[in-house]
Amino acid sequence: MLKGSFLLAWAAALAAALVPACAIDTAPDGAKRTPPGEGPEIVFDTAHRPLPDIPQPNDVATFADPTSRTGRRISVSLEAPTRLERVARAGFNTLEGWGTFAPISVAFKPGKAAERLRERGEADPNATAIDLLDVAARTADYDPADDPFYLVDLKTGIPVALDMGKGNFPLALVDRDRYWLNDPRATEDTLLFETAEEAPGAPPGFYRADLDTDFDGVLDHPNVLRRAGRSARIEEVLSWYERESDTLILRPLVPLEEMREYAVVLTDRLRGLDGQPVRSPFESIHHAQQRAGAERVRAILSDPEKRAYYGDVAGSGLDHVAFVWTFTTQPVYDDMRILRDGLHGKGPFQRLASEFPPVATAFKAVGIAADPADEEPGQIDANPKCAPHKKTPYIVKASEAKETFSQLLQPALGLSAAEARRLEESLDNVDHFVIGSFDSPFFLGDPNAESPDGKFELDYRTGAGRIVRDAVQFWISVPKARGTAKQPFATTVWAHGTSLHADEIIIRAGYFAKHGLAMMGINMPGHGLYLDRGLESVAEAFLGQACLKPWVKALSTGRHRDLNGDGEPDSGGLLWTAHVFHSRDNIRQSVVDEMQATRVLRAFDGVRRDQDFNGDGILDLAGDFDADGVPDLGGPAVSITTSGNSFGGVLAMIHGAVDPNVTAAAPISGGGGLTDVATRSSLVPDSVLQQVFSPLIVALPASAVPMKNDLSQTQCTGDQRSVRFVVNDLIVSREVEIACLTPAELDRNKTVVLENGRNGERRCARVAPDGRFRVPIPADVGDRLDIQIYDAPDAVVSYKGCVPLPGAPAGRRIRTFEQPAAQQGNVGDASRTCEAAIARSNVSEEDARRGCAQYRDVFYPVGSPLVAPQEGLGLTRQSPDVRKLFALVQAGLDAGDPINFAPYYGLRAAPGVDGAPLPPRAVVAWNTTGDPMVPAGTGYAFARAAGGVPFLPPSFAATHPEWAEYATPLALYGALGNKTPNQVLIDSHTLEGIARMERTRAGDQCKPNYVTSATCASPPSASDCSRALFDADWLAEGANAWDSPRPTMPLRLARLSAERVSDPSTLNKAWAPRLVGVPFAPDSQGASVGAPLVGVLGAYIQPGGQHVFINGDPCKAFDDVVYHDHLLARFLATHGTDLYVLSHPSTHRCLERERCPFF
Repeated sequence: MLKGSFLLAWAAALAAALVPACAIDTAPDGAKRTPPGEGPEIVFDTAHRPLPDIPQPNDVATFADPTSRTGRRISVSLEAPTRLERVARAGFNTLEGWGTFAPISVAFKPGKAAERLRERGEADPNATAIDLLDVAARTADYDPADDPFYLVDLKTGIPVALDMGKGNFPLALVDRDRYWLNDPRATEDTLLFETAEEAPGAPPGFYRADLDTDFDGVLDHPNVLRRAGRSARIEEVLSWYERESDTLILRPLVPLEEMREYAVVLTDRLRGLDGQPVRSPFESIHHAQQRAGAERVRAILSDPEKRAYYGDVAGSGLDHVAFVWTFTTQPVYDDMRILRDGLHGKGPFQRLASEFPPVATAFKAVGIAADPADEEPGQIDANPKCAPHKKTPYIVKASEAKETFSQLLQPALGLSAAEARRLEESLDNVDHFVIGSFDSPFFLGDPNAESPDGKFELDYRTGAGRIVRDAVQFWISVPKARGTAKQPFATTVWAHGTSLHADEIIIRAGYFAKHGLAMMGINMPGHGLYLDRGLESVAEAFLGQACLKPWVKALSTGRHRDLNGDGEPDSGGLLWTAHVFHSRDNIRQSVVDEMQATRVLRAFDGVRRDQDFNGDGILDLAGDFDADGVPDLGGPAVSITTSGNSFGGVLAMIHGAVDPNVTAAAPISGGGGLTDVATRSSLVPDSVLQQVFSPLIVALPASAVPMKNDLSQTQCTGDQRSVRFVVNDLIVSREVEIACLTPAELDRNKTVVLENGRNGERRCARVAPDGRFRVPIPADVGDRLDIQIYDAPDAVVSYKGCVPLPGAPAGRRIRTFEQPAAQQGNVGDASRTCEAAIARSNVSEEDARRGCAQYRDVFYPVGSPLVAPQEGLGLTRQSPDVRKLFALVQAGLDAGDPINFAPYYGLRAAPGVDGAPLPPRAVVAWNTTGDPMVPAGTGYAFARAAGGVPFLPPSFAATHPEWAEYATPLALYGALGNKTPNQVLIDSHTLEGIARMERTRAGDQCKPNYVTSATCASPPSASDCSRALFDADWLAEGANAWDSPRPTMPLRLARLSAERVSDPSTLNKAWAPRLVGVPFAPDSQGASVGAPLVGVLGAYIQPGGQHVFINGDPCKAFDDVVYHDHLLARFLATHGTDLYVLSHPSTHRCLERERCPFF
């Protein structure tokens, strides 16, 4: 029987690949012979199942490939128990190296003394293979001199700073109730590591099925430093060691260099509980294939000048090295660089420049017919409402559209009447809007038939690959001319959030226009605005009376398609999924489209002519949409910047780092380290994780099945139990009812065994009171499933393998769909009906009369075989398999992860199109405090990788010059109470950012940020005061009334992007903007640097946390959204050189009142 692990088949392939190597593992010609001893031994087991247990990542698990830019490619078998796994493995086969931000792991066997104790039954049940307390003591700070292990850059010889549970990567789930029905770990706070105590004091290897509460076949114990015989709190959980598998886990604090070889060095400081050093499994201290890497390590560690990094190991060569292995990182930035160069006519993809010229086509806005093709000649002339628009048929004046926008957005965004008024008022700064499209190269397959398997299939060396064409719709807002701000306007390219669309610019266009910034928002792949009949009628009513009826069609033109068969397009339905490489390449395709957008903007050069914008039969200047003789925006001389929120924040983080047309980036609620988002966020459980842990079969009482739209969702009645699938439907989960059982058939003290007839996978669970259970199963769509209930508790040898005990009393069995859907959903294809499905089946007439179960647009006749309606991995949370999976997933995502682009704003040289380095550019990340969807810790991780969050004390600038970029200036360190900014964020739980944890609370004066009046009569609750999150930047300075917990000295971090740091003097120069722009100082002392900045700010919108900031609200005592929109827009309008809170530390709150001198 196959075992259900994500990388089962990969295991077989790797084992086969290693057979020749294993024959020479004990060859005596290594760099250093393994010294004698009895310490813990590194696990290097190629035959282990379901996954080879070797140190990871590891170049032993690659093969030489001359077509790879690194000379290597990961070797992955395509054999797998599920299709989802096979697709993922095919993606891993394309990787030219390992992850740049993925965890590093190595497992150990206990030393021989410990093994002897285990054999005699005298082993301490809490013992681990290595001495965790000693490791914790040695790695308590960031000084590496006494560390027991190192991650060494083999080019520079310098180790990489590592996180060892210091709080840089919080584990806590934002919402632990999001992981579907009957979760046996629903009260636990993490997905990755065990927190529950199932058997205090149980000896190693002991198992009793009746003690197994999550049905994984293991008696679990909390993954903590010191066990206490109870379940663990989240702050006690180890993130750097997994007790269940005796695995050490290392995480780089900042991303590794791409296409670079690294060595993981375990020294003899790493010891077992008896003090014996860890040991190589080979005769040498390295695998036979990695002698060259070991020799390079010898050379590095022979240098006594590196004592600050390696302590007494420096100057000793390999004397203190117990084991070493090497790995090579994949290209990450290089992929996007090559595609960018292609758009500009350079490199292997140079044809992209000519095949996809930067040409924009505006959609007609003026007319009396929805489709301009249906309009008779002369009809506009005969309509007096159309006369004002006759000469400008491609633009819509903001004054004419703002009421329509308000009506459309009010229900979509849940705006109050006051917020809608504020939106309309802001749009008074905008002159007009334009909707249109341009063509962009599309690398994900067929844009009209999005597949979750779609990914880039390109050869970055030759330029070969699958490239098609897709139309990218854009919205443009053009400011009113004021003073020196006039056409062509500087422009911000805006990226929208998950499932949203280009029209998102409406909510910020007015604020940006006040700074002289035009905006260009584009629909990202698979996204677009859908107007149902009701919204379409609203739009037609408002726009039609202004002779703007064609614009209704323009509004809803997008890249979205119907993905689930219900007849309605699904914007962003496949953006984030369990299909790793599709998610990665959705990000990268979006950035390609943004780079094409900036090419289009640059092409508004005052020379090109490509469309007649006034109907006189003569082509007008490109971008001159109002036909006044001057392009409205863009051109070769204006500034182009990038911004966006949520998914758009992720894109802006990457876009600003690669596009030579962009000078500054201001991402809102973006994040770096995408698996840190996935394993904590409340946004992605349904869209991403559901297929990792499903298909799920669950049961619950009929009375507990919730209604939907006041309609029952079950056929079961009374005290029956509803057995049902929990399955994914794009960005939400659905349930499909299977059967109704009586309490006699399904109740406590029974056992459920679920078997997949195709792949032989079995899973099982104990039935809880009221008949509840939950069983996942690895499956493909259509796999035959068999549910067998045994009328006895724990009727299996183990919950791993699920072999029934001899003589276990078999009870009810379910092998067919027994119940029709309580309510049938809409189907877009009229041929896909229950009747058609029945006609194709061989069910009885009686069953046929009962109808069908339904999942999306697929019908399952009652009486037809029970099959899996969706595919999934069927894993169990808080298990080594899940932890290993996400480590591999991070490697798969790395080439589309913002964390790997952060250093290219200044710390690392970013190559330009002409080969010369790009100039440093500006970026300030706007995190929203307590963000539940993109946890703020990932936004700070991005800023840390960009050099914007120092995590080392001041002394490191002198003692560790190669790490000096991450040191804290002495003055700032002292002002923060002798802490680094990073430590302030950790200690204040800002990185964790979960209000339900009640780590902090507001002061006694806490009250809602609200001013009650005749029009403001619905103040928010003050309930969050008792669990208010920390306000690290305190930008409102008390004006928001929340009386939030805060530091004595707000952080407000920003430094110079271009200033490189190598010692204390250059450290102070780099951080001059913050050292001069001290909070509360007079404006005369503020920072006016005139150079690009790198920094991070926390937007404190709600004391309990909030994702992004949306719309201004005049009912607020301090309108934080208006403040942040203006702070951000000012930063972009000055090319990323003026962060107003630092340049005007006393008067910056004029932004909220819109009374600053520059307005």
